[in-house]
Amino acid sequence: MRQGRVAGPEGPRMTTLYWTLLSLILFSLGGYGLLWMALARLAPPRARHAEAPQRATLLIAARNEAADIGAKLRSLQEQDLGPHEVEILVVSDGSEDATVDRVRDAARAADQTGGLRVTVIDRPGHDGKAAALNAGLSRIAANRVVIFSDANSLLAPGAVRALLRPFSDPQVGGVAGRLDIPRGGGLMARAERVFWRYDNALKSAEDRLGGTVSSQGTLHAARRELVGEVPADMADDLVISLGVVARGRRLAFAPGAVAQEGVTGRTGAEFGRRVRSTERGWRGLWHHAGLMNPLCTGLYAPQLFCHKALRRLVAFLLPAFAAVNLALAGAGAFYALTLAGQAAVYGLALAALVLPPARRVPGAAAAVLFTLGHAAMAWAILRHAAGVRSTRWAPVRDAA
Repeated sequence: MRQGRVAGPEGPRMTTLYWTLLSLILFSLGGYGLLWMALARLAPPRARHAEAPQRATLLIAARNEAADIGAKLRSLQEQDLGPHEVEILVVSDGSEDATVDRVRDAARAADQTGGLRVTVIDRPGHDGKAAALNAGLSRIAANRVVIFSDANSLLAPGAVRALLRPFSDPQVGGVAGRLDIPRGGGLMARAERVFWRYDNALKSAEDRLGGTVSSQGTLHAARRELVGEVPADMADDLVISLGVVARGRRLAFAPGAVAQEGVTGRTGAEFGRRVRSTERGWRGLWHHAGLMNPLCTGLYAPQLFCHKALRRLVAFLLPAFAAVNLALAGAGAFYALTLAGQAAVYGLALAALVLPPARRVPGAAAAVLFTLGHAAMAWAILRHAAGVRSTRWAPVRDAA
């Protein structure tokens, strides 16, 4: 097909910029994951170690979680732990509801039935999640494994045992669990379900190669001796994961350690959560920027850069690509087609956000997640550049 040309000396430069931006975007969004999954199939499986008993404390930071904490603790009491010894520690971050009462009720029930020991720390002030985690960590001995889990997530049978099993390898310093989004839910839940299936597959591939990049706060664990003080202005799950690697240990992935957590249907609340999460994660990433040096961490370095840094920079590559594509729209049918494709994605996302009937259009959920997610990333990184620091933690929950 005959293509038009952009007039003037800027034409070749614009074309080069177009293909450079498109290549970076496609590699970040899917190419990296597909490449790593293919390489993982060629890599030898990691050596298996006999399951060694672990002593662990499951730490939950909770604020106003009365609606969910009872079910959470019941799911923990029903776990098959195998040879492992586990106790539960809940730290209330100034809860203003019946969270502490619910935990104390669960503790009494566990004492009567011989279940897992449950302890609660009732902190009077709302100091943030990091302060709650640090208060809990100060009570945990250095020779134990710390299991971190959100108050509103439910663990599948055998999840805790699956999470502890990789610690039989002395080189493993931390383990990431698997997040599943429950079936049902609205627009965001459908899109998140697809995303986390991909992310879990990518974690599995990274585990076979340079080690899993990071954990999700829903369910993960680390050796207590490798966990430092959690900074108030950084994403706790990310800095704990990166801290494990910075101390010379490997982060493993346990696909059998499944935790389910719902997604809020309120788009505005979800956008705010993503902004805070990305801003705090971006700060934590650059706090450990040395881990992206392959001379220090080998294959883990490009994994960390592609999975965490480049992936977030796509939020700025996308508008740049749209602007270049607009300038090239008259240069040929291909450029006009890619511009129309972008307009369709963003238009569908906008329509789905403001017009409920549009949410039933095939692809609407993916368009919303793509657009909303990248807008939140861009805004978060700009906030970070402006010196904004989010230190308080407020759970995003839908009303029952």
